[in-house]
Amino acid sequence: MTGLEFALAALAGVLLGRFLPNRRKGPEPPEPFCGCGHHHSYHDPETGACNAGVQVPSRYDDDGIVTARRYVPRRA
Repeated sequence: MTGLEFALAALAGVLLGRFLPNRRKGPEPPEPFCGCGHHHSYHDPETGACNAGVQVPSRYDDDGIVTARRYVPRRA
């Protein structure tokens, strides 16, 4: 394959990709119903309660930067 053939093949590929329709994307994942921000897999399918916990800041340094976090279980 010469340089000209390669350039023509590359140009054909660019033009094909430019003018063909975009690929379809899948459906958006469902949003959690409790507003907690966790993925729906963290929720009990029967009650809808969130089973995940969150990390909250527990210690700060002198400049106000978080240096430690603690895990708090989520209550429904």
